[in-house]
Amino acid sequence: MRNLTALLFLLSLCSLHLVFSAPYVMDFRITCCAKTTHKKIPLKYIVTYWWTNSNCPIKAIVFETLNNGKHYRCVDPTASWVNHHMKAVDRKNKKL
Repeated sequence: MRNLTALLFLLSLCSLHLVFSAPYVMDFRITCCAKTTHKKIPLKYIVTYWWTNSNCPIKAIVFETLNNGKHYRCVDPTASWVNHHMKAVDRKNKKL
């Protein structure tokens, strides 16, 4: 009986170790967008950006903004202002 209790205790410790050693992902990233906007986002609010997944039906750029909290905006990559904003964000983040 002691061996069984010790074995169960050891298995419990191992399972706890596995649960707490798993990576914790805090970074939520939108992979696909249902729609895009052409509305210009002020550059001062944009923190970073990324392209949507290549399997998505709509090709888009996702701008992460900090304006009264974290927001994600899906924009049309063909909009005239988007390329300029992407380059500016790259320069800003390269300095950091």
